[in-house]
Amino acid sequence: MIKLILGISALLIGQLTYAQNEDDALRYSQTFFGGTARNTGMAGAMTAFGGDFSVATQNPAGLARIRKTNFSTTLNIESVMSNTSFYGQTTKDQGTAGNLSNISYVKAYELDPKKRSNWYSVQLGMGMTRIKSFQQRIDYGGTVDSSILHSFINEANGIPDTLLYDNYPFSSWLAYWTYGIDPIDGTNNYSTDFDSGKSIHSRSITRRGGMSEYSFTLSGNYANKLYLGGAFNLTRVKYEEVFSHKESFTDEDLWLHNINYTGSLDVEGWGYNLRLGAIFLPTDWISVGLSAQMPTVYNLSDSYSNNMTTVTNDQVYSIDADDVPRGAYDYRVTTPFKSNLSLGIVLEKFGSIGMEVEYVDYSAATLKSRRYSDAPYNFISENFQIENLYKSSFNYKIGAEARINSQTYLRAGFALYNSPYEAGKGNEQFPTLFYTGGAGYNWGKVYLDASCVLKKSQADYYAYDPTINGSKASIDQSNLNFKVTLGLRID
Repeated sequence: MIKLILGISALLIGQLTYAQNEDDALRYSQTFFGGTARNTGMAGAMTAFGGDFSVATQNPAGLARIRKTNFSTTLNIESVMSNTSFYGQTTKDQGTAGNLSNISYVKAYELDPKKRSNWYSVQLGMGMTRIKSFQQRIDYGGTVDSSILHSFINEANGIPDTLLYDNYPFSSWLAYWTYGIDPIDGTNNYSTDFDSGKSIHSRSITRRGGMSEYSFTLSGNYANKLYLGGAFNLTRVKYEEVFSHKESFTDEDLWLHNINYTGSLDVEGWGYNLRLGAIFLPTDWISVGLSAQMPTVYNLSDSYSNNMTTVTNDQVYSIDADDVPRGAYDYRVTTPFKSNLSLGIVLEKFGSIGMEVEYVDYSAATLKSRRYSDAPYNFISENFQIENLYKSSFNYKIGAEARINSQTYLRAGFALYNSPYEAGKGNEQFPTLFYTGGAGYNWGKVYLDASCVLKKSQADYYAYDPTINGSKASIDQSNLNFKVTLGLRID
């Protein structure tokens, strides 16, 4: 239990002050399938078949099965929906965003196997694949018997008011300076005017951005039996989050009427890694793939700010614009090694079935200062929390493609990404599920694919100290993606 409380408390510090912590490590370590409508229509389970640039994010050897120079681009419309339960009250929210899910070019060079030691072709490729979306909208509210001010009191107790800014400028200092909490005379402890009645909470969180992988690939076909490939990848990270936490109080006789605590976070940066893979065909109708992705090293820059306003009998208390605490920090995240095993089965003229399993040890992620940082920090406690909270996990995907005729295809799939948290730890203990479907039409040189992907996830969210009743909300999140891919094959 002590480890659980410590772990969640560390998460809370990150949510309230945006310090770099284990949340950041997980955010960039856990990625999903993406790219073209064909790949997403099969839940990303087409890696062993190859022939599509999206497989470069799992096993670049699949590009060796491209025989003609290929160009593709994919547009995506994403609808985000959430149902949040908070002490008996459920709140719904939704929003829509659009983005470019894929753009790629693969140049295929045919070889004479008699002159090239049984090598049939070589492919050079480059392109972008969106591997994760951060889009999320959460709203909830309800009446409880605690306040975020109690969390600030727990944080501030034992610290002289003259040192609050030095220790907690983004949280308890804001509450102190706006009279949300007050020092108890003769001590270094604090209290709040909210000592009777209940608190009416209203909290909103909006997250935006995503991760896009830019890949430069080389692949080759040996004897139409063994396909090899490698990819050097650069990943662009853009993450934004804003929140507002409002409270008013049912006891109208209180001097303190309401509070509004807000914050924003902006993260930008790049990462790089290397991915290698092979696909082997023991028969014409079975293909087996194996790939490994080296740890990704991200160099990231955070900028963040929090603020607070209170309304009292006397006046509205706020922070002067020049005194609003702002922070910025450059740091490095190294994500875990990943491996992928894939199987493809061709059902003669009827279609195909693909299956995959991915292994990743989320506890192996690390945080550290950027090289030559002017404010170095060891991240010992944060890396301890990563090892304590996270575990290794297997992720599973299965997809099918039905051949209706020589030009028309139907697709469906399912994927399960297991929880990265150790049992009983962290604020998210549920798998992420994907249900997919799609269709494609092939004119020969030109092809058009469409897909629909429903992502389902659940999470327990703590607005403040989880030992205080009233901090927890349960979120059911749904992301519905509609993708359309236009492709061109060039002789």
